[in-house]
Amino acid sequence: MTSKTSRIAVRLLKTDAALLKHVCRSRGEDVSDFVRRAIRTELAKLSFLNPIDKKALGIPVRENRDDV
Repeated sequence: MTSKTSRIAVRLLKTDAALLKHVCRSRGEDVSDFVRRAIRTELAKLSFLNPIDKKALGIPVRENRDDV
């Protein structure tokens, strides 16, 4: 991550927060890492990230083929 960061707070239903914490414990990751990946995945789906970043997040990338 870059040296310039921003802190954002969100409100969740208690049940959603509990489920999020449970999933993160099961995966062995921090809640912050989960949320950052979820945000980047959504940005990739909306085509705000480059193809390499999309691919790294598991988002299908359509290949440009000039021979078709």
